Amino acid sequence: MRVLFAADRLSIRGGADLHLRQVIEWALEMEWRVDLAVGRIDPEAGVPMGVSLTRIRGLAASTATGSRLESLGPLMESADVIHAQNVMNPEALRRIIGTGKAVVTVQDHRVFCPGMGKILPGGTRCRLPMADADCSICLEDQTYRQKMEALTTERLLALRGASLIVLSHYMADELAAVGLGGAIVIPPWIRPGRSRIDPGGAFVLAGRLVRHKGVLDGWRAWSEAGRPLPLKVLGEGPLGPDLEGVDFMGWLDHRRCVFEVSRARALLFPSFWQEPFGLLGIEALAQGTPVIAAASGGMEDWVDAGCIRIEQGDVSGFSGAVARLAADPLAARSLGEAGRVMVGERFCRRVLAPRIEAVYESVP
Repeated sequence: MRVLFAADRLSIRGGADLHLRQVIEWALEMEWRVDLAVGRIDPEAGVPMGVSLTRIRGLAASTATGSRLESLGPLMESADVIHAQNVMNPEALRRIIGTGKAVVTVQDHRVFCPGMGKILPGGTRCRLPMADADCSICLEDQTYRQKMEALTTERLLALRGASLIVLSHYMADELAAVGLGGAIVIPPWIRPGRSRIDPGGAFVLAGRLVRHKGVLDGWRAWSEAGRPLPLKVLGEGPLGPDLEGVDFMGWLDHRRCVFEVSRARALLFPSFWQEPFGLLGIEALAQGTPVIAAASGGMEDWVDAGCIRIEQGDVSGFSGAVARLAADPLAARSLGEAGRVMVGERFCRRVLAPRIEAVYESVP
């Protein structure tokens, strides 16, 4: 089989980027021929050995344009399956899906929400369909709002006819609500680490340091708990200077980030944004690190074993969970082990990779 992966970028910074690399490496292990077309290449992102890489700048565009897509045609003709991930250019999507052999992984709200990702200004989940009157709640400027609504609609229409994969039931439900039912839920697979002996001596808060990730709620919860253990903050963003008293580590590559999480007493995951999946949380559980989570969006698929679930915005409840795990390292270790076992049973490659193969085989 010859598989062409098409993506907006080659990077190692985000969950979507890491998942793309994961699927490419699996395809190489299947001894398939793998081509990769991307719009841009981040300097730190290496190309997996055995992959034929082509830069096609038009794949990085977020609006509908056929400019700089010319090289895509020959690659599509020679492919048996074209797997698109994170392509937001509607014209590129139309060309890919028009071949009749497209699989599209949807990991982004931008195909059904013109705003902040199905979240209202107050931080609660938006359950309204895309309509000009309703979207004015988030997008007050009429000209900009209508421009984004038109672009979102164009992306949505371009997806019709593709085999769709999503990482969570939340994303499948959102697509079904806008007329794209039947998306297949295949989350990323994670390899569990070894059972932990050391319960860890610090908490970790990681990700983009922005409001909708609940960063300030996590910091306040730790502070209200009396700062019983150090709080390591892994990430970048405008809220960094507001997190007084933390051990600020900045952005770390994926390997280093997982290493720090694997040594933590718990991962704080206070996000009130509708996470498409929440990859770092499941990676923490795989390392035997418990997660204190304000479950949102796709996190609902895994916030059970190994987790302490807190209602969104409940800083007091979050603080209590921080204090309990800080005071009881044996309970933290036991909770983390339950999560590690769960990941090995439900989110392993042995279970999930055959589902992608089945989707590929269903392509005409």
